[in-house]
Amino acid sequence: MQNIIKTLLIICITTVVLNAQELKKSEYDINQCIKIEYTKEDIKKYKKLIQEGELQGYSCAGIYYMRQGDFKEAINYFNKGKEKGSLEAYAQLGSLYSSFLHDYKKAVKNYKIAANAGHGKSAHNLGVYYYKNFKYNEAYKWFVKSYETGDINSLISIGLMYIDQKKYDEAINTLKKVGKLGEPRGYRSLGILFIKNKDVKNYKEGIKYLKKCYEMGYGLCAGGLGTYYEENKKDYKKAEDWYKKGFELKNEESTSRLGLLYADILKDYKKAIYWYKKGFNELNCIDCALSLGIIYKNNIKDYNKSIYWYKKGIELGDARAIQNLGFLYETKLNNKDKAIYWYKKALSTEVKSMAKRRLKKLGVSYE
Repeated sequence: MQNIIKTLLIICITTVVLNAQELKKSEYDINQCIKIEYTKEDIKKYKKLIQEGELQGYSCAGIYYMRQGDFKEAINYFNKGKEKGSLEAYAQLGSLYSSFLHDYKKAVKNYKIAANAGHGKSAHNLGVYYYKNFKYNEAYKWFVKSYETGDINSLISIGLMYIDQKKYDEAINTLKKVGKLGEPRGYRSLGILFIKNKDVKNYKEGIKYLKKCYEMGYGLCAGGLGTYYEENKKDYKKAEDWYKKGFELKNEESTSRLGLLYADILKDYKKAIYWYKKGFNELNCIDCALSLGIIYKNNIKDYNKSIYWYKKGIELGDARAIQNLGFLYETKLNNKDKAIYWYKKALSTEVKSMAKRRLKKLGVSYE
């Protein structure tokens, strides 16, 4: 009887292995099919890929319908891809269930099939799922599997997970490894750990690692050093210098914080405006456009320029700028019609709750 059970187990294991091996990878880059906006020509192209026998065509079509909100059709194409043995179809179906339909049981099932067949991103996503649910051992297993495919993000996640568990020695060793592998975010995470975490606080070590990160060309670490000198030391000159170094490395956050330093602390609105404009014009800095709108409204009292910059922010997709523009028309310019117009625009964005409150206050139905 025991021999029969062993034989059945071997058959089951062999079947699982064979199924994993049957899944096919494609040389076609799936990122070509991931876009912010799609046209009808895109879906025609993806269906043509399918007709030509390109396996990724099913996933491309599925992603297209997923992004359009047609989940039934998306699932249909992903399932067709699965029937053809597409590894990517399993991964993308996992993403659909996880990110859009919030059916985590089905997401995990599809991710596991893809991950066990060597799909690194699916393994990483499983790690994230278990990490968020505080199942650290399971998360560690999948992050390691993802890292073995070359995904250094999973190694960073392991380091951050150790910090959450207060396993600081393991966290420090892991993040040092990330840095030594040439990824500056490892040193950045170490810098933040030593500067902000009360259990291992060591400003000297924190600065050392942020500087190592900056020397690797990562502008966000220059911003981090600027923030340290601004908030911890109140040394605004050194903060300025580091924020400017961040700008030189094309880091938006450093530029935005430099403008904020001038506007909120040093009250030098001329310099604030100069750097915000520089950030917007040279780095496409969304926060810079919003901040210019706020300065012109609150400090300069030039409402036309405030409107101009809010609209620039809106062009870059900043919902906060829509909110602020509506509020400007409502409270400063007493233009109820334009306020309503912009609040209604905001209903389709992440600031919709605010828009509903403002419209209700103005006595307007928004259904």
